[in-house]
Amino acid sequence: MPSYLDAAFAISFLLSGLIVVSQKFHGTLTHDGSDGVQKIHDAPTPRIGGIAVLLGACLAAVMLPVEARRLWWMICLCALPAFLSGVIEDITKKVSAKWRLVATVLAGLIFCLVSGYHIERADIPGLDFLLSYPAFGIALSVLAIGGIANSLNIIDGVNGLASGTALIVLSCFAILAARSDDVALLAICLLMIGAIAGFFVLNFPAGKLFFGDAGAYTTGFVLAVIGIILPVRNPEYSPLIAVLALSYPWIETLVSIRRRAKRNGTTPGEADRLHLHSLVYRSRAKRIAEVIGVPRMRNPITSVFLWPLSLIACTITVVAPGDPVALGCGVGVVFLIYLLIYRRVALLSRLRRALFEQLAQRA
Repeated sequence: MPSYLDAAFAISFLLSGLIVVSQKFHGTLTHDGSDGVQKIHDAPTPRIGGIAVLLGACLAAVMLPVEARRLWWMICLCALPAFLSGVIEDITKKVSAKWRLVATVLAGLIFCLVSGYHIERADIPGLDFLLSYPAFGIALSVLAIGGIANSLNIIDGVNGLASGTALIVLSCFAILAARSDDVALLAICLLMIGAIAGFFVLNFPAGKLFFGDAGAYTTGFVLAVIGIILPVRNPEYSPLIAVLALSYPWIETLVSIRRRAKRNGTTPGEADRLHLHSLVYRSRAKRIAEVIGVPRMRNPITSVFLWPLSLIACTITVVAPGDPVALGCGVGVVFLIYLLIYRRVALLSRLRRALFEQLAQRA
């Protein structure tokens, strides 16, 4: 096992533990609290786990191979707007969703301009013609990076869902990088896996520490960037690998935007309790937790229930990374499974709410 993976895990774990044991000194600034319509936890909890993740990765990065180290530091510097906006929000709770989106898009633009990497093809007729113009490719890349960074933050609502999803996707990218002998990207994937895993131990299942906006935005940025770089450096892979591997977060985002746009007076950036993980938490996970006799486990059970969406997506990605048709069909499969689950749990929630209202009226 690479030394930098072990180091990233150890440093991230130690820093995460330090944040947890010292929270009485910084909790007034760093606690997430339980206020907010989308919150489903009870006890105030530090939400700066992203700092431990990034510091763990950066401190261990000195052990990376030369090419990987150079690429990693370039990615880190470009990610600063996304990371800083997340940290400020984690501490002040006063950075609007609009400005956090702007920060992630800005980070994406800086990355494309500094690195020279951007989406060059899509294996989609018509779109490939537009991508022959670099300006269009850069614009699409910037939107994709900003969108994925924000989508990972959207699914960051229960213990281990965002970080576990990130670990699954990074493992997928690591397998593809290893298969193509792309040592630099493989090293960066393993570095991030180690750093996130160190935090994950304290986040899942107990929820002693949260990813926070800094963790979600920065990790989402890195995932999107790797998804762009991998097929550019290894043309045997279709650019659709990132579309499929990251399908669960961006599908959740699209559904959320459509749902909120249909509600009068609700903006796409406004929080609600209708994300898939929120619905599963209040239905399936609650039922399973009651069956096993541990009600407090409904939070992590929600993540276990939803991880298969990313596992299915990444399995198809690894099996057919160079087949655009198979990857496109894979996106359709994940989308269909998502919609079936959503419809099922949303229906159960409506039926339960109607039953409670009837019982209240009879009382």
